[in-house]
Amino acid sequence: MNFSQGWDAGFKAVLIYVGVVFGWLIFIERFFENLSLSVWIMNAIGIVLAVAYFLRRRNLHRTEKAAADAEIRALLEEGH
Repeated sequence: MNFSQGWDAGFKAVLIYVGVVFGWLIFIERFFENLSLSVWIMNAIGIVLAVAYFLRRRNLHRTEKAAADAEIRALLEEGH
């Protein structure tokens, strides 16, 4: 994963977290009597989703890089 791919994945992960926070505050928080518990659960869900997205993108980029490297090796071996 190069810098621009990491930056893009990280920025989208932050946007996912912010989206979870806004969605939670608009639609779900009113169902909780204990607002402290609501905030804790909201943050936990937002962080888990953001980190899961970033790790998924990182693994996808690693898989794509490995496939490209294997293709290049195969092409170089054909040439010899």
